[in-house]
Amino acid sequence: MRYTLPAFVIAFVVAAPCFAQGATVSSPEDKAQALALVKQLEDEPLASGAENARQWLTNFIVNAPDLYISTCPELLGPLNGQGKNGAPEIVGQLYFGNAAWAIQNPDKATDREATFVGGLESTIRLYESLLKQKSRWRWPLLEDLRSRVKKGTLADYVRENIAKCQ
Repeated sequence: MRYTLPAFVIAFVVAAPCFAQGATVSSPEDKAQALALVKQLEDEPLASGAENARQWLTNFIVNAPDLYISTCPELLGPLNGQGKNGAPEIVGQLYFGNAAWAIQNPDKATDREATFVGGLESTIRLYESLLKQKSRWRWPLLEDLRSRVKKGTLADYVRENIAKCQ
């Protein structure tokens, strides 16, 4: 009996985006949940439940009738396709960060360059949180991107590399 409530909650969370399939816009509640989960992943990327959050976000983004999120893992170069040192979490965060930026900036959601900058900013926040737990998981590219954020030149990086995006 003690597993009934958690099982129900998990089933609801996983199925929630499916309820809106006939809708033309995502519900404000789903968008708020997505933003909260993206923030949670930025702050605690290795926490228990992080994989469930990633699954929920993926389902939400794929099924959201009003979000058209592209991603560009090529912006993360050598991390793309790696299975070590937080690379899967980092690359995935680019997608989730793109979605969060698009939700927060619906009037600019079709601006790929701006969306990728927003996604990279989220990715860098996740990377910084990862380093607090796993200080050896350093990636030279992300160190460069952190520096670019501080200098205000992250958009330049995206402009220089957006042609690599499919």
